[in-house]
Amino acid sequence: MLSTSYKSQIDTLLKRVAGLRDDQRRHSEASFKAAQNAQRKREQAAKSRSASSARSYLQQADQDTRNALAAEKRANDCAKKIADIESQVTSKQKSLQNALKQESDRADQALAAKQRASDRETQRRRQDELKHARELAKLARPEVRHVMVPAPQPEKLRILYLTANPDREQPLRTEAEVSSVLRELRGTKYRDHIDLQVRPAATPKDLLDGINDIRPHVIHFSGHGDDGLLAFDNASLDEPDSVIVEFDLLAELLNATDRPPTLLVMNACRTLHGSDVLLEAVPVLIGMEDSVGDAAAGVFATQFYSAIASGQPIGVALRQAKVALKLALMKQDAELPQLISREDVDTERVSLVSDQGVSA
Repeated sequence: MLSTSYKSQIDTLLKRVAGLRDDQRRHSEASFKAAQNAQRKREQAAKSRSASSARSYLQQADQDTRNALAAEKRANDCAKKIADIESQVTSKQKSLQNALKQESDRADQALAAKQRASDRETQRRRQDELKHARELAKLARPEVRHVMVPAPQPEKLRILYLTANPDREQPLRTEAEVSSVLRELRGTKYRDHIDLQVRPAATPKDLLDGINDIRPHVIHFSGHGDDGLLAFDNASLDEPDSVIVEFDLLAELLNATDRPPTLLVMNACRTLHGSDVLLEAVPVLIGMEDSVGDAAAGVFATQFYSAIASGQPIGVALRQAKVALKLALMKQDAELPQLISREDVDTERVSLVSDQGVSA
């Protein structure tokens, strides 16, 4: 319903309230006046020496009392109607506020759409002008035959995906997380520009080898962590155990290359605390503010890389992952993933992949 309709209804209701208040005041005055008359007649009856006159006064007093009660009842009825209509006014005012907000939102959307159309038209004219200038330049220079050399293929976004699950008492579903991410990537816009390499049961040596062999733009660790450390695998088949790598050493490891990664994702418990030191090696990193469960870790990773592979900036991809956690009824986990970056990096604008390949 339009806001003008709600305003009209509210005005009509307020006029009814005003009329009822006049009626209520009139009935209250009549009740008060009748009660005074009744009191006065009873006083006259008490003073009268004639029995018949006293009875007449009392009869008149009784009638005035009935009139006072009737007028009071009409005043009370008016008060009830006023309360009911005021409740309707309150409800209509809420509906009016909602209608005004919706109309404002639609107006903003229409203005934004108009601006986008204007921007597209401006871009089209510029392209036409550039095309015309190129055609004129081509006509002005002599024809030269060139050997056509194929353009180089765009570089793929390389992701080194490390999983470690050496703790038998606290097993993790890292395989399910990786499987979900791979399935999601197959349907993304820039799936052909993504090269995701998985290293299960990853050791610190796997990280070093991956940095040398893959030269990753993104390094993702999924496993156990804690304040200031990650737990890698020891690669033992007989006695699996954790190899603790503290963030100071991890920063040195990530820096020990001529091409450090752009993004480090630590999908492990409490990896946000103390991670500032890692900014010396990578410009952007994502960690977990507190403990995170298997399901939440899987939902986060799946939506985050789906957004990255669709060309979304890092900051936007993280917000999408948080929304996905809320949609999966994990609202309490939605704020666990947090992003920190160097001061000169605008994560709301930095996209890792586009139709031209890697943009990191």
